[in-house]
Amino acid sequence: AGPTFTHSKVDESATIVHVQGELDIDSADALRDALETAEESVETILRLDASGVTFLDSTALGVILASAQRMQERGARFELVCTSPSIRRILDMTLISRTVHLLP
Repeated sequence: AGPTFTHSKVDESATIVHVQGELDIDSADALRDALETAEESVETILRLDASGVTFLDSTALGVILASAQRMQERGARFELVCTSPSIRRILDMTLISRTVHLLP
């Protein structure tokens, strides 16, 4: 089974997409759809809570980066919650933090 996505709003400014499972080439379209749907209601912050993600490949990374760039163009911020040390290393190596705000 693919990853699961849920949306929530913290307050007026932040929209959160929670994801659980593996983000790879097979789930890239589902990730793109979830982010694009969330982008429609974002005022200031779009946060992807990937604390439940067990695997992340370059295709999913590209989808995340594209969403972050769209947010940046709108003057909004893209935040990525990542608690996995192995996924955090990938994010650090790719210098994605130049576009995406990594939490914690």
